[in-house]
Amino acid sequence: MNKLQQEIKSFHENIKPTLEKVLEQYEQRTPQNIYNNIIKPCKRLIQKCSFKSVSDIMRLCSLVYWLYIYDHKELALEICEYTHGVDFEIEYQMMCIGYPDIYGLEIRLARELLGENRKGNIPSKLLDYYLLKRVKKHIRFPQILGEEEITASRSPFPNIELLHALYNMIGKGETGLYIDLNKNWDKIENTIIEYINYLKNAS
Repeated sequence: MNKLQQEIKSFHENIKPTLEKVLEQYEQRTPQNIYNNIIKPCKRLIQKCSFKSVSDIMRLCSLVYWLYIYDHKELALEICEYTHGVDFEIEYQMMCIGYPDIYGLEIRLARELLGENRKGNIPSKLLDYYLLKRVKKHIRFPQILGEEEITASRSPFPNIELLHALYNMIGKGETGLYIDLNKNWDKIENTIIEYINYLKNAS
């Protein structure tokens, strides 16, 4: 086993007990939305969670956001903190979902649960990503609210579009790096709460 394989194995072994704690929160029979959003991805990550796999990173990101939505904030923060010092695959496409959005959620969780400000602790590699011109170009208000995508959705339950909007509003907005978002934060915060309430109560 080479060094990278060992690091991936260690990351998986470290995060696995918390993932198992997530499953302990639920009985065997749960509503379909809970199964799809929490239990199914959690079981997959218990089997395999590589920080060099885009699909695993996206699954982990989705899980921590759903944990936040369903008020398992301590578990969500615990998972976020396991990502510290991990060399995630940072070959992000323009709107790739992954580690940057996990880190933004950690900033929010640390403020809500611990009263801590972690905006100044952004890793340099992530800071470079957040400040890329091609990223900043797409992180603007009011586009960040995702209203156009939500309106265009053909589904009567636009959960994916709402979740992706949360990734941007929380994942990028909580960093405090975007002046345009900071100026409009009251509206963004109200929208975050609105989307979370909808997703929490959606069937």
